[in-house]
Amino acid sequence: MSKATSAILLESIAAPILITLLLLPFQALTPMVAYTPFVILPIVLFFALRMPVGGLVAMFLSFTVGVVWFWLFTLVAGLLPNVPQPALLSVGVTVVIFLVLFVHRVFLANTPFAVVPAALLGVVQGLVVMLVMPMIGEDAPRLTLLWLVGIFAYGCVLTAVTVFTTDALNNAIFGKGWRGEDASPDVDKDDSEVTPQQS
Repeated sequence: MSKATSAILLESIAAPILITLLLLPFQALTPMVAYTPFVILPIVLFFALRMPVGGLVAMFLSFTVGVVWFWLFTLVAGLLPNVPQPALLSVGVTVVIFLVLFVHRVFLANTPFAVVPAALLGVVQGLVVMLVMPMIGEDAPRLTLLWLVGIFAYGCVLTAVTVFTTDALNNAIFGKGWRGEDASPDVDKDDSEVTPQQS
């Protein structure tokens, strides 16, 4: 087994244990246990985009702007009470997605707000709050847009700790030359080498 494969095996064993342990404070200290899967989403997005750890800041900021886009949509929707909700959602969400795809890739391309998938995820999770919360029982904890941002932030911290820890383990066991092309994102990589735009 090559060093890179052995390192991936170690990561695959250590990461789930770390993630489970790091979820415990969130579950113990907040009323949002039911929304634990939302904490995992930054990890999924991070590895899907193969970002350096420094990219988590841009990912978080882009997600937050996505939530703001959705909030602006709700403000405009509130000014149009006579428009049927299906029409409002169809047109409104289409416009918001267009704005995210265009504005973040053109006007925000060289800023920390250019991680388009994270911005879109912010919009989609905003939709979850709007459409799903009314169907949940009154005794259930209420997920708000502010909670969405807080949960995503916790997920980003969890991701950073997991990646730094597994990378440190691999460096200690296999040396710094263990990383192969198929390993996890490189925490030692210079963030300037990765363009913030992810589309």
